[in-house]
Parts: sequence; structure tokens; C-alpha cells
Amino acid sequence: MSYNPNFYNNICGNNATFQSLPSVYVPPPPPPPAFFIPPSTAIVNQEQNDQEAIRKFENKTPMQKVTQVKTKSLSISEVRKEISQLVLALNNLKRKQNVLLEKLTLLPDDEWNAHVAHIEENKQQINKTLSQLNGPYLEMLRKLLAKRSAKRLRLRRRNLERKKDKEQRIKELKERSRKIDENLQKIQDNINRVKQEEEAKLEADMVLKEVLRKKGDAKKCITKLDALVKLRKARQNTARGRGENVSENDGNVFIANIDKLKSLWTQKLVLYEKEEADLRATLKKEEQNICKSETEKQVASNLDQWWGTLFGGMKPQADFKGNQEQFVNIRTQWDKYISSDGSPLPVGWVPPAPRPEHCLMDDTQ
Repeated sequence: MSYNPNFYNNICGNNATFQSLPSVYVPPPPPPPAFFIPPSTAIVNQEQNDQEAIRKFENKTPMQKVTQVKTKSLSISEVRKEISQLVLALNNLKRKQNVLLEKLTLLPDDEWNAHVAHIEENKQQINKTLSQLNGPYLEMLRKLLAKRSAKRLRLRRRNLERKKDKEQRIKELKERSRKIDENLQKIQDNINRVKQEEEAKLEADMVLKEVLRKKGDAKKCITKLDALVKLRKARQNTARGRGENVSENDGNVFIANIDKLKSLWTQKLVLYEKEEADLRATLKKEEQNICKSETEKQVASNLDQWWGTLFGGMKPQADFKGNQEQFVNIRTQWDKYISSDGSPLPVGWVPPAPRPEHCLMDDTQ
């Protein structure tokens, strides 16, 4: 077989070669599948005949336009108005009926015919209204009523939720205000207590200072009395040495008076010393109470810190909101972490070790 260099040019045109393909290249058809069975001519003709028969049948069948009846939408107020007019017309018919029954033989023909015509008009109006209400408007009215009742129920539920939320917020605000007032009152009480303690201590110091002054005055007076006795004895000895006459009676009277004064000042000194001892004991007791209260505050602060570390800021045993059964169930679930039978918590499981090294600062730092 010889090679024809113009084979592709003869088929696709003279402007393309194997080296330069045409601008619009149409790929060849894909090869048939391995097991492809071409349809027979009879089957293809049958399908074409069926489609042609269906097309002719569709052309012969007249097209009917489906007209959708549009229903005028009525509101509930309009339906209520129609029903009220219907009731009025019905009452008017009953009234006309009673009038005609009473004046059956008395009314002339013209008036009778006028009443009958009016009754017919009312009947037509009633039938028209009933036909409207019994038709599509009835289902529409039911839907509107159901929608309105659902809306009212939803609004009522939302209002109740808002009311509950408002009451809860008011309750929380009152509780917060109460806690703030309690804290402010505690702070004010602590300030007043510290102020009273300082005033009491200052007053006790002043009283002790006054007692010490009186005690010093008593000691000075006793010392002066002893010095007076010594001075009189020295003067008596000097007078005797000069040969003067010294009265023993005057000396005895002087000594007796001095002894009385010394006895009086000694009694006062004992009273002052006793009062001083009582005041010092009171001051010491107050200092001990102050130290004890500070120690208790420190212990309470440490306990609060441990409580916050272990359980957070809440107090679960007091925050069960009145539902005691739920509180017991929650505590039982807690207990099951310790014991599968839900037994009580063992004593001492919350407090730390005697010296928790991981919670204390290093003393060497």
C-alpha cells in the first residue's frame, strides 16, 4: 500500500495537513461498545408510530382552561359584622311574622304585599349571607380563628415568660440589694465596734493614768509624812541639846496625827493599787479578745479561701431553692463518687493535710 500525502487534504480541505491541523477540527465518532446490539428497524418504527398517535390524540383533545376561583379574603371583624347583620335580619323577619299573624285579616292588599316584599328581601339577604359564610369563607374563618387563637396563646405565653423574667430580675435585684445592705451594715458595725474599742481603750488608759497619778500622790504623801516625823525628831533632839524644855505630850499628839494620816493614805494607796490591777487585767483581756477576734477572722478567711478553692463561690447545701428532694438526690450522686452504695462522706475528706506543702508558701523564701 502506497502512502498518499494528500489523503487528509482531499477529505478535510486543501488548507490543512497532518503537520498543520484545521482551525475547526471535528473529532471522529466514538467506537461502539464491545457488546452493543443495534436496535432493529421494526422497533424503531413502532416507537415512532406510537409517538405520532399520541401527538394526534393530543391535538384532537380540546384544551380546557382551569379557572381558579379567587375567594375574597375576609377579616374576622367583617365576618362578625355580617353575622350581626344576619341576626338583625332574622329578628326583623320574626317581628314581621308576628305583625302579619296579628293583622292577618286587617291589613289591605297593598300593605300586605309591601310586607311580603320586605320579607323576601330579608330572606334573600339571609340566604346570600349564609351561602357566603357556608362556602369557602367558613374554612377561611376557621383558619383565621385558629391563627388568632394561636397568636393570642403565643402572646400570652410570651407575656407570662416576660413577667416571670421580670419578677426573677426584681427578686435578684432585691436579693442583691439585701446582700449589699447586709455587707454595708457589717462594715458599719465593724467600724463602730473598732471605734468603740478604741474609745474604751483610750478611756481605760486615761483612767489608768489617773489612778497611777493618785497612787503616786499617795506614795508622795506617805513619804512626806515620814519625813515630817524625822524632821520633828531631829528638831526635838536639837532643842534638848541646847537645854530647852521639850513637851512630850505635844510630840505624842503629833505622832498620833501623823499615824492617822499615814493610815488614811495607806488605805487609799491599797485601793489605788487594786484599781490599777483591775484596769490592767481589763486591758489585757481586751487585748486578748482583740487578738482572738483577729485570729478568728484569719481562720474564717482561710476557710473561705479553702471553700472557694474546693467548691467555688456557691454554697450548695443552702442553694437548693426549696427543692429538698432534688438536693438530697444531688448529694447522693456526689456520695457515689466516694462509695458505690451512696454512704455518707467520710469525716475529714475536705480539710487538707496538717501541713499542705502544695498550698503553703515556702518558709525559706
